[in-house]
Amino acid sequence: MDVYVDLCCSFGLPVWIASVLNAAKHLRSDHARRKKVYRILQRKLRFQGVGVKSGGVWKPTYVYPEEVKKLIRSVFSEDIRDYPDPCHAQVVYLTVEDMHKVNLN
Repeated sequence: MDVYVDLCCSFGLPVWIASVLNAAKHLRSDHARRKKVYRILQRKLRFQGVGVKSGGVWKPTYVYPEEVKKLIRSVFSEDIRDYPDPCHAQVVYLTVEDMHKVNLN
């Protein structure tokens, strides 16, 4: 886990992301690990209300900052495909500051 904490610090990201990376490390393939990390990140961000419209069940599509993408790709590096970022009405573009604002308590 210390390796993940060091990587988060080197990319300027909050340390709580290290626990997300650690939660996915037991899966068999890097593709499954990356998918799990993004799913957990999305769940945490939605729970905190980041980009969620009040009073509805609107589920935003998050576009993560390059630092997050580089971190996840450096940890789980096999078979990486670079998909274009989506651009539709429900897209929420996150910044590193948004990631730091997430309160896990």
